[in-house]
Amino acid sequence: MKNKNKIWIWLTIVILVILGAIGGKRYMDMKAQEKDYQDGITIIQNYVSDYLVKNYEGIEKIEWQGIGVEYRNSPTHGASLFGNYVNTRVRVYVSNNLFFTMRFTLTEETDYDSDLKKYVKLDSLNSENVDSTISMEIRNAKKDFRNESENLKFDRVKSSNSGSPVAKIKYDLELHELKY
Repeated sequence: MKNKNKIWIWLTIVILVILGAIGGKRYMDMKAQEKDYQDGITIIQNYVSDYLVKNYEGIEKIEWQGIGVEYRNSPTHGASLFGNYVNTRVRVYVSNNLFFTMRFTLTEETDYDSDLKKYVKLDSLNSENVDSTISMEIRNAKKDFRNESENLKFDRVKSSNSGSPVAKIKYDLELHELKY
């Protein structure tokens, strides 16, 4: 009887160790994937923030909204035919409470280089595309605010060699799951 109990105890311990190892591996894989996402989004946040501060006047603050992830193909969140959708949003403030928002997607602005084992900037993340996005989002924001004085604040954001050297920048690399 005592030998049977010892066998069950050892069998239970072995099963728990195996399950712990499998769970630990999945957790470490997920953390490595999240670190890769953060590295890729850092490229986007640095490029866009630097470009805005150096090339646009009228910006008071640049505030990044973290990293949104829609888990489509993940060992811990289930399989899919698509890769995970990863993006970041930035609020560009023209006054204390008036801002427009831009969204950048990891797979559109960067690419994972398997040889380097890191994300690299794509040619699509360039000044012309950022300029176009800024123009479009300012137009969209002006439609949301029908007040003429608020719209005039958006008009202060324009391309300029002097830039916005005193603009505050808040980077955010915290991951959150996208909810729709």
